Amino acid sequence: MNRWSIALFRLFGIRLEVHATFLLLLTLAGYDGWRADGAAGAAWEVVFVGLMFGCVVLHELGHALAALRYGIRASRILLLPIGGMAQFDSLPRQPGRELVIALAGPAVNYLLIGLIVAGFGWPPALGDVGLPTRMAEIPHALLLINLMMGVFNLLPAFPMDGGRVLRALLALRFGHARATRWAARSGQVIALVCGSGAIYASVFLGYNLWMVAALFAFIGYGAEMEYRLVRNENFYAGLAVGDVTRSDFLAFHPDTTVAAALEALRRTVPQDLLLISSNGPVGIVTRARIAAAIRAGCEHEPLAQHATHDFLELQAEGALGTAARDIVRRSQQLFPVYSFGRLIGVCDTRHLEESVRLLRLRPPGR
Repeated sequence: MNRWSIALFRLFGIRLEVHATFLLLLTLAGYDGWRADGAAGAAWEVVFVGLMFGCVVLHELGHALAALRYGIRASRILLLPIGGMAQFDSLPRQPGRELVIALAGPAVNYLLIGLIVAGFGWPPALGDVGLPTRMAEIPHALLLINLMMGVFNLLPAFPMDGGRVLRALLALRFGHARATRWAARSGQVIALVCGSGAIYASVFLGYNLWMVAALFAFIGYGAEMEYRLVRNENFYAGLAVGDVTRSDFLAFHPDTTVAAALEALRRTVPQDLLLISSNGPVGIVTRARIAAAIRAGCEHEPLAQHATHDFLELQAEGALGTAARDIVRRSQQLFPVYSFGRLIGVCDTRHLEESVRLLRLRPPGR
């Protein structure tokens, strides 16, 4: 997801980014407005979408600033066509803190509703409020959007705000790991039911709820990913990255040919390749890319032409559970590992769980 995001600016030190697909949403909004009222209609709808997502940004800032109170930093806020999400460096295990952080987002929406009502009054008929066609209608349209955001985000569908509230309450009695599992399953059930309902309404009843169906699919996927992150943290607890670092890895100069690398691979266990120059690691070549290069007749080309140069490095002294969060978010499977500025090996995620299970079998004190 990082590769498809576009950085805009910073708010309170937090990067605001938009996913590339967000530009598609603006394009569709502009096209819809242009069909209705030409260039003026296109500009009007794009501006309104911008205002709507301004409320989304404020919602996420609510989470981020509440987390900052507990020393937890949000590195970025990412806007997607279906909403936004704040990405934190870590998340609290204390139920009380998670409760405050989770409720801070919807609290911002209800605060905005209060400000709009104070300035412009409550709309005579909330059900009649729709997309604004003139300036005077914008406040009540934003009121409705914030009301929908405030209510929707409090659904007990993990990893939404209501789901995090549910986990925090469950964790008071059952512990963080079990609470996460139950909250995640609750979120998946709600996502399945609501997503199926949206698809049914779109196919058989003529409603256009495909975006809603996509949103609930995203929620179901997010619930599973969050549960896996917590499970991994528990599984890797007490271990450092250095404990699962391998020193028997294949490394080549970037100018080495694909054919030479393939010959070396035939004499060892299957693995991705690390490219190292005089300045250290400069790229990673996956086995899939080597196979593709051979099929394309590129065996005499240098490995550098088939390498990924955007890769994450890990620190041997870092907690493995914390590193697992970064590992899960990337498609990368081979990670160079450093200790005090010196390359000491690699962490291969294909064998990570097996390595940890073997470490757990060690007798105490060895």
